Amino acid sequence: MNKDNASPLSFTGPQAVLFKEQLFGYFKQAGLNPNITKEWKQGIFRLFGIQTYNLPDFDSGNFIIASNHISDFDAVILGLLHPKIKIISKMGWASNQELMGFLKQHYDIVGVYRDYEIDALPDSERAAAKRHNYEVTVDSLKYLKNGTGRHLLIFPQGTISDVNKNSVDRVNLGFIKIASAANASIVNIFTEYPGTEGSTRIVGSAPYAVTNRNHDYRQAWLDDVIALQNSLDSLRPPVFSEKHMNNNNPDEPFF
Repeated sequence: MNKDNASPLSFTGPQAVLFKEQLFGYFKQAGLNPNITKEWKQGIFRLFGIQTYNLPDFDSGNFIIASNHISDFDAVILGLLHPKIKIISKMGWASNQELMGFLKQHYDIVGVYRDYEIDALPDSERAAAKRHNYEVTVDSLKYLKNGTGRHLLIFPQGTISDVNKNSVDRVNLGFIKIASAANASIVNIFTEYPGTEGSTRIVGSAPYAVTNRNHDYRQAWLDDVIALQNSLDSLRPPVFSEKHMNNNNPDEPFF
């Protein structure tokens, strides 16, 4: 379970399914049932030593949770912070039926195509992918508007990368547009790289509203998440795959 923190916590589809089996073994040893959401959360939080700081009362309103993306466990962990969190994930993750067959017991997950994925599609499929992303946005707005204590978990970086190296071009403004249209506040989150030795810390900003839909909030989001990171002492160093190590800086390809 990555006890030596030497392997990147990012997986291909088959690797993720294999890791699910390893997780199930951990739950069995801990005497927990991974098919019961309460026990799944208990096990995940225990495994990674989750500690949270400065998070809002998620029952008090509707929030866009805008987190850095440092591992493939981010959504698995953050999606358990509250029972009503809809996770916006990459299509490759959400379309892994074997993995989703289990995760959808505990999470509300919807996939979207990233821009580079749409651009790579044949002309005959591109329009459908764009329509799918539009429908996800509309459904997300309805979800936020039709109740209280409902939240969207979004990773503005779009994929795993080092927030300290990101240019503003790495950051997608979709979370700002949804927050503005839904009249929902945003909570910026910094998630520490998960590890099974010691604690894994999650720290949040004060909620803030989008006062100008046309303002470019990307640098402000980057600056705030880095400030949240720097508020923690003795951070666990992240381990990135070669791909995720090299898609951060200006003029580098975005995977």
